[in-house]
Amino acid sequence: MGCIVGKQCWMKSVFLALVPALLLALTPGVWAASSTDGQIAKAVVDYAINVQHRQLIPAIGRVAVAGGYAVAGWTSGANNGESLVRRVHGAWRVVAAGTMAFETRDLVRDGVPAATAKALIAKLAALERSQTEAG
Repeated sequence: MGCIVGKQCWMKSVFLALVPALLLALTPGVWAASSTDGQIAKAVVDYAINVQHRQLIPAIGRVAVAGGYAVAGWTSGANNGESLVRRVHGAWRVVAAGTMAFETRDLVRDGVPAATAKALIAKLAALERSQTEAG
């Protein structure tokens, strides 16, 4: 899956660097997000590209952040789900991802402190309510 040094490798590198930024720019409700949300979204997209080897790159929807953790909602083709992301050494890294919505107990099981997990779930619910009311 690698590339040979030269034009093909350069083009692949540019493509992989630009796709997350383009998706963020085109995803409704995300283009005005904070730089933290953008960094989280990039981590989720990179995870899908590099780890999951997905055919479809996810579009990032709502992002809730609390205490060095975040939950990002995403869609990819007919699938949707959430990714748990953690700030590690100044960078956001995906801890867990799936097609089901996280519950507090799932986040705690994945290492999120209980108070932070509750805050994330509450923020996600508030974001969903505001999207429902707006749209």
